[in-house]
Amino acid sequence: MNTGKRYQIKRVLNNNSLLALDERRTEVILLGKGIGFEKKKGDSILFNEAVEKVFVPSSEDNREKMVRIFAETDEEVIRIINEFIEYVEKAVNKKFSEQFIVTLIDHISFAIKRLGQGVNIDNPFLHEVRSLYAYEYKIAEEGIRKIEKQLHMKIPDDEIGFITLHLHSSRTNQSLSKMNRFSQLISRLISVVENELDVTIDKTSIDYARLITHLRFAVERAEAKKMLEDNHPVSDLLRKEYPACYNLSWKLVKIMQNELKVDIPEAEVSYLTLHIQRIVSHLHMK
Repeated sequence: MNTGKRYQIKRVLNNNSLLALDERRTEVILLGKGIGFEKKKGDSILFNEAVEKVFVPSSEDNREKMVRIFAETDEEVIRIINEFIEYVEKAVNKKFSEQFIVTLIDHISFAIKRLGQGVNIDNPFLHEVRSLYAYEYKIAEEGIRKIEKQLHMKIPDDEIGFITLHLHSSRTNQSLSKMNRFSQLISRLISVVENELDVTIDKTSIDYARLITHLRFAVERAEAKKMLEDNHPVSDLLRKEYPACYNLSWKLVKIMQNELKVDIPEAEVSYLTLHIQRIVSHLHMK
């Protein structure tokens, strides 16, 4: 608990953030509405309800990054983003790490700045992310709608998709680079399906959601080397009845094998064939 702790101000970053020294002379960054108002270097500040967060930089580089973010970002934007983070923490019932919070503040504030300058945000993997990480997407979307109301601006779904990746990364302790690689791979697989079948799959359909989910778990199983059983009970039947879908499924598996550098059993081909055939059937019904 920080209750009763006294800090000495080293630098006022803005009205809502301070660089200070704690009682052990350790540099910290304090965040809270109005805590920097009419304060100056050398003043003391007692921890109280106004101090909403205390960041202890883990390195000099981290310190410089945090100081830059809080000093250069509009203080009202920081306050609103902090409220967004608190909303998300409550929604997922988890306290985020200092590093994650700073990264998210940096990411969202930069996005807001770009949108204010009229720069478009494009997320080529939005459909995949929205389906793969539906839980985090819903929470991110609800929180972003609150930011929109306070800033009187529209934040596109593409940006919500990027924030979703950050949230899922924090919740599951997966690296963003790994998640991006998986999203890109799955997006590539979907493009192969559409090109081979010469169709455009409805990204809001249940069939699409099922296919995406299967591809996600297929990739995760391959990455973790937890494969399905070698034989699917109707493999031979699927091969004979739906040769085009079966061959397409093998093509997808080959792409996954090359990307992930692992062997994938024929059972995955059979399950993918069922998903692809379902999509083809429903398209023919229209």
